[in-house]
Amino acid sequence: MKKHSKKTNYEIIKDKKRFKIFHKNVYSRLIINFLFIAIQIFLLAFFIFRLEKYLEVYFGISLALTAGFMIFIVNKKGRNEFKLAWIVPMIFVPLFSIAAYLMYHTNRGSRRHSKRLNLLREQTEILLPASIPTSLSEQKKLIREFSKNPSADLIYYLTNNFFFPYKNCNTTYYPNGETFFPDLLEEIKNAQKFIFLEFFIINVDSSWNEILKALQERHKNGVEIRILCDGLGSPVASTSFYQKYLKSKGVESRVFLPIIPIVSTHLNNRDHRKIVIIDGKIAFTGGLNLANEYFNRGKNRFAYWKDNAVKIQGTAVHTFMQLFLQNWNLYSKTPEDFSPYLPDLTALQDFGQHQDVETQPAHTQNSGITIPYGDDFFNNKDIAENIYLYIINNAKKYLNITTPYILIDNQLQEALFFAAARGVEVSIIVPSIPDHLLTFCIGKTYLESFVDNGIKVYLYNKGFIHSKMFIADNHIATIGSVNLDYRSLYHHFENGVVFIDSPVVHDAKADFDETLKDCTHMQKGDYKKIPFYQRALGRLFRIFAPLF
Repeated sequence: MKKHSKKTNYEIIKDKKRFKIFHKNVYSRLIINFLFIAIQIFLLAFFIFRLEKYLEVYFGISLALTAGFMIFIVNKKGRNEFKLAWIVPMIFVPLFSIAAYLMYHTNRGSRRHSKRLNLLREQTEILLPASIPTSLSEQKKLIREFSKNPSADLIYYLTNNFFFPYKNCNTTYYPNGETFFPDLLEEIKNAQKFIFLEFFIINVDSSWNEILKALQERHKNGVEIRILCDGLGSPVASTSFYQKYLKSKGVESRVFLPIIPIVSTHLNNRDHRKIVIIDGKIAFTGGLNLANEYFNRGKNRFAYWKDNAVKIQGTAVHTFMQLFLQNWNLYSKTPEDFSPYLPDLTALQDFGQHQDVETQPAHTQNSGITIPYGDDFFNNKDIAENIYLYIINNAKKYLNITTPYILIDNQLQEALFFAAARGVEVSIIVPSIPDHLLTFCIGKTYLESFVDNGIKVYLYNKGFIHSKMFIADNHIATIGSVNLDYRSLYHHFENGVVFIDSPVVHDAKADFDETLKDCTHMQKGDYKKIPFYQRALGRLFRIFAPLF
């Protein structure tokens, strides 16, 4: 009889039927991991509630501890929304909530990772082009250069946090995934030295297979390939099985915080960034992940996915390289030699400075100021939120915002209300349909007060809008991965780009105006038309939104 050779693990990837089984097994393991975590939480709760049989002792201890912790939390530095989110459960389930609070706020790993990240920030300064100042005196010279710009104080703030302004970068704006994907693929195929990818979601589907095929071809030509994906957002791509498969194809891959069946506060600290870097000369970022639905290919549960992205060419790319290599090495035990990624100043000498600007397409003119930035859970600086607040507070004529989620603190909310009260035309586009029901219901609770305070709220009807964008006064815009919710603003690793007097500002504004054609203007009283269960869910869980 003829023997049938067994397929290797890697050949299974090509067998669609068996790969579907593997895909289901991955999600089964993910569910099992979360079940183990739930069991641990249940056992902790069970142990605490068992103490109730010693009622007098339990009551006395819980009362004393609850009072003590409430006083401590109220007087501790921090946002009132976070304090309230802890105090309320302490009233109803005191010991369990106190145990959860202690676990959340005494995590040694957080301190260790914070120190590691600060060290990596210092080490990756070597990647900055020689023209970028690292000493305080040089930074002051740079700031004086931009002192006449209306956004000089924002430039000063970002420079103090080592996110520097760059001039003469070529920029391209993509209003959707359909325009972004072919350009991304083309740039990957033209790579000569290295390709870095960092994404929250990498779905193993037809779009990813096209990208992977292009990566494999470049690897055969000596191009270094690195991929960093999130352990929660990429449940298939983050498995050891698929990591080995990528390695067999010449792709070096790492997983940011793999999901393990142990209770950890890091479960909520995800790598939500979306970054592509090619040869240190080109970078892509925006709201798009790597999956079919983002490019409107194949079946789409939302009919249409509205998103955006930008491409940057020039010296600003080196900030992206810093961000990527910091996260890449965050959990590495051996220090990396960054010298292969030092700036090629001859190739990066102010992209397009000798070109005739008038002959270039409007969306790729090399003008304005470009400032890439990153934010993370460990720095405690809330850089992304401060950028949003700056744009809101300094808007004079109009402020346009697109966001898939709205779960914000009082500071951001009051800033938006005050902008509208000052006569600024504040317009926000949000989805009319949910991708996460609870988040959607909580977000809806903000919209009624927005409308009541003079903010124009538009509900996107064509599908689901996922772009994260602020635009003001034809002068400034920021585009990136940062949602208007607590997770993005305080818990996740995020990134974005500030554009000042850049063609991107005008392209983004044109895209916003075009998107309005697919929206319904929310009127006063429309909130009451929302199904009662959605309003009830939103009101009930809004108080806990900071912990999500």
